[in-house]
Amino acid sequence: MRVPTTARVDGLVEAVLAIPGVRAASWSPRTRGLLVLHDEGDTAAILETVARHARIQRFAERSSPAATAARPTLAAATGSVFGEIDARVTRATRGLVTLGSLVPLALTVWAGREILRGRAAPLAWSSALWYAHGLFRDYSVPSRED
Repeated sequence: MRVPTTARVDGLVEAVLAIPGVRAASWSPRTRGLLVLHDEGDTAAILETVARHARIQRFAERSSPAATAARPTLAAATGSVFGEIDARVTRATRGLVTLGSLVPLALTVWAGREILRGRAAPLAWSSALWYAHGLFRDYSVPSRED
């Protein structure tokens, strides 16, 4: 499990190892991840111990609509803005084009134009833009099947 950066982690592994059924636990400061190997059983006890020891809110409290509305994240705000733009593009084209197809098309046209102008050398910022688009498309946008 991932532990928030604001959580207290000193002694966390020892606290988790004291839970019956936990066979091993290790902490990675690099990923802020806690790996717990345990027998089948009550994972709620492990989660409660981690939450209490690290002094973090319980998962149910953090994921409640009231808590989420009180603290919007950058990802949620960005997703909301681009979701609205996508809806407008989809409405304007009567469902023929979405933002997910328009952005790659625009970048392809731009790249073709640069090649025709004799500027075939790759630009670092354009590569980064293309890569960022791919990451956003693949990891941040919920699938339409949901």
